[in-house]
Amino acid sequence: MTLNTITPAVLAYTAPDSPLEEFVPDGDRAQFADPKKAQLLAAASGIEDLTPYIGTELKGLQISNLTDVQKDELALLVAEVYHMHDLNHSFEINPPSYTLLRMIKTPPSGGDTIFTSQTALFDKLSLPFQKALEGLHGIHSAERSYLSSINGGGKPHRAPIATAHPLIRTHPITALKVLNYNPSFIDRVQELNGQESNHILAFLREHLLQADDLSVRWKWTPGSIAFWDNRSVVHKAMPGGYDVTLREGTRTAIHGERPFWDPERSESLTERKERLEKELGAVENGVHISSEPELNN
Repeated sequence: MTLNTITPAVLAYTAPDSPLEEFVPDGDRAQFADPKKAQLLAAASGIEDLTPYIGTELKGLQISNLTDVQKDELALLVAEVYHMHDLNHSFEINPPSYTLLRMIKTPPSGGDTIFTSQTALFDKLSLPFQKALEGLHGIHSAERSYLSSINGGGKPHRAPIATAHPLIRTHPITALKVLNYNPSFIDRVQELNGQESNHILAFLREHLLQADDLSVRWKWTPGSIAFWDNRSVVHKAMPGGYDVTLREGTRTAIHGERPFWDPERSESLTERKERLEKELGAVENGVHISSEPELNN
């Protein structure tokens, strides 16, 4: 039996909880952090950038011992590190922002997680293709996971929903353009006809699967913690070859704002690099150019 089909079990099931309503979350703590993240970085025994685009390992930190100031700086670091493929619950009206996963036990080998930067994925597209995607909306649906859960013996709390989110979103902290694509939940592109939508989604899936240079593979050890920003990162647990009963972790996710697209405020990685180089050159030539603080851009 295919799990994601309508069966008598699905027809007989009624989800117990009501749908969630949109809300505005409290201010992102990254907005209050020191741009230099001095207290956080000083507490680490070692700092290693795992790839040019995504993944920074802070060694020797105990999360429970961080001060409120250090926690704010950690939020900013996670937002700035332009970090499977699974964008956790992207169908929610308020999808998760920050997510923390602590691994309790791990197999001797296997069970790694791949994290990919959606900021870099967008930046790798040609400029004409970027412009074609800006302003479009993906329809993210929970239907397949809902059907699979019931047919697999689960009892989902809420009925499935489908939500339209910008295909290219503006990150609220960095103001960078981010590809908001999730092959697990996105069904179609709202503004396109069926054939056009299928071709675009097939291309984006291939673009994601070929993004080895924009990804980091994290090997877990018991007690290790990964902290990432779902607004700019997709991840995938590597399947197969190990006993899944030996892999156990605890995940905590924070609801974020409803995804939005702000064409006036957003810029790609390349656009930001070019702007900063231009401003630096102007300053070196004795011309002062005022720009917004880099903390929130």
